[in-house]
Amino acid sequence: MTPSPSSGARPAGAASVPLLGRSARLLVALVVLLVLTVGVVLGGSLTAAGAAAGTTATTATETEDAVTLEVSSLQPTVLGPGATLTVTARVTNGTAETLGSPEVALGIDRRVLSTRSALESWATTGPDGRVGVGVTTQDLGAPLAPGASADVTLTVPVAELNLNAGSDWGPRGISLTVSDGGARLAVQRTFVLWEPSSEVTPLRLSVVAAMTGPPVDPDPQAYDDALSTATGTDGRLGRLLAATGGAPEVAWVADPALLAAATGATDPAVNAWADAVGAAAAGRSTFALRAYDPDVAAFAHAGLALPEGTPLPTDPTTDGPSPDDATADGTTTDDTTAGDTASTDEVADGADASTTGLTAGWRTDLAWPGDAVPDLATTTLAAASGATATVVGPGGLVPDESLTYTPSGVAEVSTAAGPVKALVADPVLTALLSAGDGSGVTATQRILAETAVIARERPAEQRHVLVALPRSWEAEPAVFTARIDALRAAPWVDLAPVDDLLAAAPPAVERAPLPDSGASEGEITVAQLRALDRSRTDLAAFATVATDPATITRPLEPGFVTPTAVAFRAAQPSRVLAVQHAEQQSAAVRGTLSVETRTPFLFVAEQEDLPVRVRSTLEQDATVEVVLRPDDPRLRAPERRTVTIPAATRDTDGDLVATETSVGVPVEGFGSGNVTVEVELVSAAQPQVRVAEPQEFVVRVRADWESVGTVVVAVLLALALVAGIWRTVRRGRSPRRLAGATVDQPAPPAQDPAPAAQPGRRDEERVE
Repeated sequence: MTPSPSSGARPAGAASVPLLGRSARLLVALVVLLVLTVGVVLGGSLTAAGAAAGTTATTATETEDAVTLEVSSLQPTVLGPGATLTVTARVTNGTAETLGSPEVALGIDRRVLSTRSALESWATTGPDGRVGVGVTTQDLGAPLAPGASADVTLTVPVAELNLNAGSDWGPRGISLTVSDGGARLAVQRTFVLWEPSSEVTPLRLSVVAAMTGPPVDPDPQAYDDALSTATGTDGRLGRLLAATGGAPEVAWVADPALLAAATGATDPAVNAWADAVGAAAAGRSTFALRAYDPDVAAFAHAGLALPEGTPLPTDPTTDGPSPDDATADGTTTDDTTAGDTASTDEVADGADASTTGLTAGWRTDLAWPGDAVPDLATTTLAAASGATATVVGPGGLVPDESLTYTPSGVAEVSTAAGPVKALVADPVLTALLSAGDGSGVTATQRILAETAVIARERPAEQRHVLVALPRSWEAEPAVFTARIDALRAAPWVDLAPVDDLLAAAPPAVERAPLPDSGASEGEITVAQLRALDRSRTDLAAFATVATDPATITRPLEPGFVTPTAVAFRAAQPSRVLAVQHAEQQSAAVRGTLSVETRTPFLFVAEQEDLPVRVRSTLEQDATVEVVLRPDDPRLRAPERRTVTIPAATRDTDGDLVATETSVGVPVEGFGSGNVTVEVELVSAAQPQVRVAEPQEFVVRVRADWESVGTVVVAVLLALALVAGIWRTVRRGRSPRRLAGATVDQPAPPAQDPAPAAQPGRRDEERVE
């Protein structure tokens, strides 16, 4: 037989052995046979997940210059008595030579494949391996030119496959072989399923999909655009809904903030996607993650608690700070306050992430970490945060190798925070069900074969397995729907809700433990997490100036959580900007209170109120204490003054108008000198919290001037008194006083000389 193009060169020296004796030639032949045998064995030693992924195109060669064969249709997916198997395949000539008389042969391995390892062996056997018993052949009818493709259909009754009512139910391996002139060029292997002749205990199968991302961009317009792209017909979330929306058996684990943002988006198409999610959620297992999908593993590795009760996005009418209001240097524009109109950072007042909007009533006790296999530290934090169960992807909690059957996909993990139920995904079924275009029919038939073998392993015991579609799954709706339909029609499969799996008791089987701890690639760094935590803590402390601190903190809470989302693992540069934005927003709000500096103040009294002017751009009242800290004992400020600063307002144009308040703080002066005074604003509710940058100004203390002035005034008053007495005494010695006048006999009054006679005077008296 002419070797296929993929068979490669023969071992060096195998064709040029010098003349030897008969025994030497026999020895060489045995060596060559041994090498080929080892190659076949090694070729079939792929892992289960790798084998499943490899079913996309098991052909004679993976190179572009080869002949390839892909099964495009196989009907029916499950054979029964009297059925006819019809297989359609496409042959593509990727070589530079024309295939003169290509033909495709159908072969079958009539033995029932009763173990999962047997399925793997058949699926991964090399192109030169066994192809089963040939049952029919179909030529392409014409030469196949380089680069050309041709479809071929092979039809065969089940009787010719040696399948009848007495045959054992289960999978059989079939093969399609392309040859030209007797030379094997490509082989595609798949499976046919022979249906049970009686009732069987069905295998319960649950499927779960994550509805998360894209990462929240601080720029509201950029995030709106990202939502429009992701939820569109060709977007990841749009295709996920198209693939699973009509399959209520598929559970959803969603980020409630994503659904809330989609509900309030400005794009009607995004709103329609959210409405469709809400409608399709009825009747399926649904779970809400923490808002904005924070990376549980990152928080665990940083030793920090998960954020609690982060408010959800809402419609643009809600008050909150706008992401645009903070500039690159952390300052704010004229419109930046805690009450500005928001977009993506806007929040529902008092909303809880797990019970608001589309996710109202969804379960919140399931964690799905960003790693396929979470470590023990991550699982412990999830348990400490209220999760009673977690998803463990392919490769985690692997059953002991000595186990000869597939156990139910549920286990219990002991943590320092208590036991956690783990939903353990089956690696092969997960890889097959999530595979996209190119895997097509072969993957669907392999899924049916795998589930049939699992059901056959322990026919009297019902088990429940899980498929956890990858978090970043790029769904192919038509392909996925065909596979779900095939599973739904299989009599040995019962598609069951995830809620049932959570309620099942873990089987008593030994499993490999979860890894202890270790950061994953793309995980947010500890430094970034701690920076966000500091900004959040500082903002919470500042917010105590308000009667209701939540009115200040809640609008900014999403900004502290969104950079920690699992989705940012694949967008690390964007995460850096998101962290910086959150820090700037926090600093901007904390900078809304300030102390106005002043020119040197002259202090000439021993006690006096020192005036301090406080400025506010915070759009709500702030109650603070004004504290003076002199750097010299000549001035003391024994008391603090508490003052409520009125909220800033807006004028008719919407521009912010700051408010200023003057506060008199009592101080005491001693002696003279220049004293530098630091003015500090602290929260009245928490006096240990500074709420504004301290300012300094100089006080010229001249407290002794008051004493000197008092003495001077007293002396002047005394002199004035003496002068008054002296004047009085001098006036008492006037020469007009009569000599000899006594008290008993006062001097007679002086007789004024008679006035001169005035004309007419006497006549007037006479008339009277």
